[in-house]
Amino acid sequence: MGSALSTFNDFMDNTGPTFLTSATDIVNEAVKNNYLLRRFMRGKGPSETCQGGSTIKDTILFDEQNSFQFYQPNETFSWQNPQILEQWEINWRFAVDHMSWTDHEIELNVGGLGRGARHTTYKEIKRSKEQRLWTSFFNGMEDSLFLAPDNALQETQTGTHPYSLPCFITEQAGSTTGVYTGNAEWATVQGLSDTKWDNQRSTYDATSTTAADAAEGLLGGFDDLMLKVQFTPPPSHQEYFENPSLNAMFIATSRWGFKSYQKALRLLQDTFVTADRQDPSFGKPKYSGIDIEWFAELGDLAVYSDGTTGTGNPSYNAKEDASGSAISGMRYYFINANYLKYVFHSTRYMYSHPTMKHPNQPFTTVMPVDCWYNMICRSRNRQGILSPSADVSAVFPTT
Repeated sequence: MGSALSTFNDFMDNTGPTFLTSATDIVNEAVKNNYLLRRFMRGKGPSETCQGGSTIKDTILFDEQNSFQFYQPNETFSWQNPQILEQWEINWRFAVDHMSWTDHEIELNVGGLGRGARHTTYKEIKRSKEQRLWTSFFNGMEDSLFLAPDNALQETQTGTHPYSLPCFITEQAGSTTGVYTGNAEWATVQGLSDTKWDNQRSTYDATSTTAADAAEGLLGGFDDLMLKVQFTPPPSHQEYFENPSLNAMFIATSRWGFKSYQKALRLLQDTFVTADRQDPSFGKPKYSGIDIEWFAELGDLAVYSDGTTGTGNPSYNAKEDASGSAISGMRYYFINANYLKYVFHSTRYMYSHPTMKHPNQPFTTVMPVDCWYNMICRSRNRQGILSPSADVSAVFPTT
């Protein structure tokens, strides 16, 4: 009777993991509507997402210490040798999930079956285990993208959590440039502090007397922020500057924000753009050729000040204005995934460990899956957030 279990354990040890690409036998209702993680991995090769080493390191140039000058012939010069590069270094974060099965689960499913039927049953059990595992793992990683910034958990060497989106893109500038102030103000972000180590911010006014004017206000905010996050290199020596053609921009918002943008598009035109001119849906809206996507977690993100406690009420995405009152409305994150991305350790990306048993649970077999990674930002200047300057719930409801 033990052969079925040992054979299955060998099968699990010696077959590689499969990822969720389609639903065959099981309807996966644990899946999310959309994954922000997908956008950070899109188009990235191993050289961009994987690296080794005990920490994650990179360099950044904040100030060229300008040495340009005009001169007269035969003038004497005082040559300089500016030291302009600053290195940042952050720590890996470690995550684990697992698959497990019991002796009884395997033996009772395959007992008495022939060799072919037994192998088919092994594959079915394996797939159901993997489906649960990878759904759990990626949902956990996805949820971590929206964690409220916590200096002790994310910024310090002894922390356990990876950086999240609001660590790098925040509408709260704080007394130190560009740091989150919701629970405790950060002195640095990714170990850096500089006036250029900050995301871009713009606001929009959607409280005009007419809905069309409010829509114009929202799109005007898009116009303003887009100009701030775009950087065009000079006409020559472009190899020393970032190439805008490589930008992996997208705009992330909540379901409310997505619906509000759709509403603005409908209000500001008299003919729909579909072939029959009668389809009012803007299923995949864009701005300046950039995708706009919604993520459910952004509707529950409690990182905007409510004017009293310092942390936001996720039901209305509040923001504190100068008078200390709360402003409700939709936020839009302008994200450049070339500079904000995940990095995985080259030897520990979804690494499946050998099956094992614990002496206190002799009938259960466990296969842990280990992943070492963190979110990094190479340029906060190229990220931005658009937020309301006044309450917009009357024009664009947040329900």
